[in-house]
Amino acid sequence: EPAGPRELRELAGSFNAMAADLEAARRDVEAERRRLATVIESLGDGLIVCDPDGRVLERNPRAATLVPELDPGHRLADDPGPLPPLRQALGREVEVEHGGRTLSVTAARLGPRTEDGVVFTVRDVSERARLERLKTEFVATASHELRSPLTSIKGFVELLEASPSLSDKQREFVEIILLSTNRLVDLVNDLLDVARIEAGRLAIARRPVAIREVVEEVAALMRPRVEEAGQTLELDFSPEVVAADADPERLRQIVTNLVTNAHLYTPEGGRIRVGVGPEADRRVALTVADTGRGMDAEQLSHLFDRFYRAAPASSGPSGSGLGLSIVRSLVDLHGGTIDVDSTPGEGTTFTVHLPAAQPTTEETSPRALLRGRRVMVVEDDPGIAKLIATQLEPWEVETVLVDSGEEAIARLRAESFDAVTLDILLGGMTGFEVLRAVREDPELRDTAVVVVSVFSGREALAGEWVVSKPIDADELTGALGSAMLAGRTRVLVVGRDEVRPTIAGALERLGIDHEWASSGEAAARLCEARRFEVALVDAGLPSPHDVITRLDLRGRRERRSIIVFSDGDEAPGLARLDAEPVAVETAGAAVLAALGDGATSR
Repeated sequence: EPAGPRELRELAGSFNAMAADLEAARRDVEAERRRLATVIESLGDGLIVCDPDGRVLERNPRAATLVPELDPGHRLADDPGPLPPLRQALGREVEVEHGGRTLSVTAARLGPRTEDGVVFTVRDVSERARLERLKTEFVATASHELRSPLTSIKGFVELLEASPSLSDKQREFVEIILLSTNRLVDLVNDLLDVARIEAGRLAIARRPVAIREVVEEVAALMRPRVEEAGQTLELDFSPEVVAADADPERLRQIVTNLVTNAHLYTPEGGRIRVGVGPEADRRVALTVADTGRGMDAEQLSHLFDRFYRAAPASSGPSGSGLGLSIVRSLVDLHGGTIDVDSTPGEGTTFTVHLPAAQPTTEETSPRALLRGRRVMVVEDDPGIAKLIATQLEPWEVETVLVDSGEEAIARLRAESFDAVTLDILLGGMTGFEVLRAVREDPELRDTAVVVVSVFSGREALAGEWVVSKPIDADELTGALGSAMLAGRTRVLVVGRDEVRPTIAGALERLGIDHEWASSGEAAARLCEARRFEVALVDAGLPSPHDVITRLDLRGRRERRSIIVFSDGDEAPGLARLDAEPVAVETAGAAVLAALGDGATSR
């Protein structure tokens, strides 16, 4: 109670007021703490708080359900359980499979210092993952159902276009049908590409392509839309003939998506310019520039994000938001780069840099091997079988049409064929079974086979030549000639005898052909005699680095791979290697991944 002189009473009153304020603040903090604890306990996401040493301090009930093994006191350094490494989870989502669930894990530091500890957030995204799988399956199934009839339409319209009996008016109509069919094929392929990108299995078939012809074709298709919007489409070609080492269908997709993007975001009266020219270091530049609204730094940072869309320049549709994301993925697959220069209110310029094609002639191309050859066409759709036969006619190829897998195997064993085109979706014996029977037969295993199907990413097709439907005649003939020239993809293994049973068994189970060498000298001799695309090198050899320097992989694809494996023993030459070895048990899977991803370098 305040008492005594006035000054002491005032001081006591101030202390009492301060005590009351502190008590009120304490009650507020305690109430807030209880509310926060209730919120955390009722969260649908799991929260795990760890100290700087990675020891679990606290977790909420949801975390106890999702990851029951990570109870308080558990040390992540001893057993991280389902949690990914901290450096991977900081600031981004990492998906893991655990206990029959798909979990999304993120991490954040509790303060600016590492001593403040870390909180992990664990979310059950099993339903999202299931819906993503269903979406991917639906897209693949729907695309397949659309591509089968489109294959016949596109193929026979192309044959009709080549007929000399058409009048000028009829030829004009046929050309319009063909352009529209190609556009529909592109739309279906976009759907399929989204699924393939998400699965990491987008593939390309590269060959020399005249970029000018591709640009002119896209311009002919796009010009009516551009002019209807009051825009001007200009083409600017270098006088020098420019050819890129690219997949023509994918290149057409790149040009179409970039021109469509420029059209959507350029106002009436604007200009779109498409340019093609050579660059230094055997590169080719494709430029698409517009005088549209341009983009600021924030928009540029999200430009290649999937489903990102800005408002179009007109009231028309703004697109799906997938075009530029697909463009970047395709450019990356070609070993190229893409640059963007944009100024708000002035316009945007996309520049794609691609590898230039090596000079070639028709006489030296793989297609020259087709003349006079005998090819079996295994296809249960009579229209597509006839289409393939007709596409091979200009090369004087004798074709034998077979509509079942059983008949194909019987005739291959009884007659002589130089190559086979094989559909996968056959009635009765499937194409996968036919392929397996061919590869297991010592008399047939070296037969050149080109799979012609919508299924291009299955494990059973690793190392095989694949042409997707709808069938491009140039791609088909190029693949057949190359298959006869190079044969099936082979893997070279250089290793010690004691690891041979493990490696050879794994590769044989995966259906992958391979040759074995025990030294760098033997490997060099094999490289001179055969074409290899992937090499497995044993880190336990006396000098694995020297073995690698002697390898000359001359496989059918430009990107090749050297994979180092280890059985856990200390290797004397390991310190000189740049690559981190894979475990001997996973070497077969690493080879399969290299073949499935286009054999990118490791």
